[in-house]
Amino acid sequence: MTALLTTFLLVGIAEMADKTQLLTLCLTCRYPARKVLLGVTLAIAALNLAAVLVGGLAGELLPVRPIKIAAGLLFVAFGLWTLRGAGNDPGGAGACETGAPERSNRSAVLAVAAAFLVAEVGDKTQLATLSLAARFGSFVAVWLGASLGMLLANALAVGCGSLLGNRLRTSTLAKISALLFIAFGLWTLADAFL
Repeated sequence: MTALLTTFLLVGIAEMADKTQLLTLCLTCRYPARKVLLGVTLAIAALNLAAVLVGGLAGELLPVRPIKIAAGLLFVAFGLWTLRGAGNDPGGAGACETGAPERSNRSAVLAVAAAFLVAEVGDKTQLATLSLAARFGSFVAVWLGASLGMLLANALAVGCGSLLGNRLRTSTLAKISALLFIAFGLWTLADAFL
């Protein structure tokens, strides 16, 4: 129980205001909240399972720097693409659920899961999960605690994204989202080279 509670608290707190939590908020303004939550849940479960199973060897097995560079470039490109389409506002509020084009459940969920996976590789919460798994040796408790902590933090981001989307114009949200994606991309690139 100590491993579960400790991991839940440490990882949940570490995820607050993290780039992946902000990414989740942005994705909620692009896709329906339920699809974002499902995609994020799948990504969190997979990432934490990998972190717990691989343990301390993950840093040696995964080429973190090239992944961060690719992620940074993808975020900048996605931000520019979003910014380019920001002027095509149909004029209404409610951008998160009603203004976003309806896509297939699978493609939206997979897009969210992929974006989250790429953004989270080598992140502090993943490294914390690796360390906690090595420390406690209780893989199921650490996986569950880390997954629940990250899920709670990102569920809050989905809720905030939904609230913002129902109060702001689509073009305003698109511009904010685009600028955040570009900032995440530049932040990720800087982190890869420092």
